Amino acid sequence: MAGLGGHLEVKQPAYCTILARNYLPYALALSDSLREQGSEVPLTVFLIDANQDTELPEVPGVSWMHPWMLDLPERQVLELAMSYELVEFATAVKPLVLRKLLEQHEQVAYLDPDTYAVSPIEELSPALDASPGGILLTPHYLEPTPSNGEFSDGHLLHVGAYNLGFCAVDRRAGDFLSWWWGHLSTECLHDPIAGLFVDQKWVDLGSVFFEASPLRHYGYNVGLANLHERPVDRDSNGYCIAGTDDRLRLFHFHAFDPRRPDELSTRFKTAHPQGFKTSELSGGTEALLDLSKDYAAVLLEKEREIGPQPAYIFGSDTKGRQIPRRLRHAYRVAALADPGAAYGELRAACPFHHQQAEAAPGSCGSRIGNPPARRTALQ
Repeated sequence: MAGLGGHLEVKQPAYCTILARNYLPYALALSDSLREQGSEVPLTVFLIDANQDTELPEVPGVSWMHPWMLDLPERQVLELAMSYELVEFATAVKPLVLRKLLEQHEQVAYLDPDTYAVSPIEELSPALDASPGGILLTPHYLEPTPSNGEFSDGHLLHVGAYNLGFCAVDRRAGDFLSWWWGHLSTECLHDPIAGLFVDQKWVDLGSVFFEASPLRHYGYNVGLANLHERPVDRDSNGYCIAGTDDRLRLFHFHAFDPRRPDELSTRFKTAHPQGFKTSELSGGTEALLDLSKDYAAVLLEKEREIGPQPAYIFGSDTKGRQIPRRLRHAYRVAALADPGAAYGELRAACPFHHQQAEAAPGSCGSRIGNPPARRTALQ
């Protein structure tokens, strides 16, 4: 559509992220970076362990959401929280959050909270428009992996072809989101034996069923595992991908500790007992180290601004004991076998129900405004 003066109007996608409150500094850093790169739409931060009574800071450029805003019955919210571990729960509700935001926005993009916008995200909106199904995805790799590399093509058979730390949809994707939620509502599991890797493996199928498009740009969703094909460099215009014409748009940090910025990941380990260090990465550059240090400084400042955040409320029972994965699995099996029966037991003896008992589904109250967790190295 032409705007005033005959110039083409550029759509402004809405952005969202999903996390528990202990990861809030990362989401706030993401929000700042999006605003710095030209986004005028507040970042929607969906907190899986919050409700309308949760006190949250008023942050410019941030809009809050929580599970009780997804029009799900209380029973289903609590069953999801009990059946799934943190990352499973956070990824399971992704299609619902996207669908809710599409009620207000023509285009919505999801970003993992540990993503950092480095330059204007110019390609997203036109690429989404051009997608036959209104679905845009970023492959983990755009090229076959080198035979002597730290990662192999075969690893994608475990985690899926696409990195769902980024995805974008428009209103044509309604059937896809409903289909995706149909699986994630009960099958958003990290279960290698069953061939499942939370939300990602399902999208290998959904991308075919619903005509998704891969975003073949080397500067989106750059991270630890694809640096071999996307080495970060810098020129007079900022960060770029060496050997290509692509600018670095989104860098996806993984298990990043701002107190150890020379390590891109404190969790991923192969032959390096202390984890990968930037200087040891194939493709690691001084530019990448500088980016990591800049990001670390922002995270530390956000931590100081908001102060300590509570531990994940659905991670332990009322006596402070961690809820083991085996117990969650047993509960999920019981809930699927006899829907509703397990919920009755949950209300009576749920490890965390009393902490959420007053939360009601539907619109939130005044403390959160209306809208405008195990990972692999590849997630």
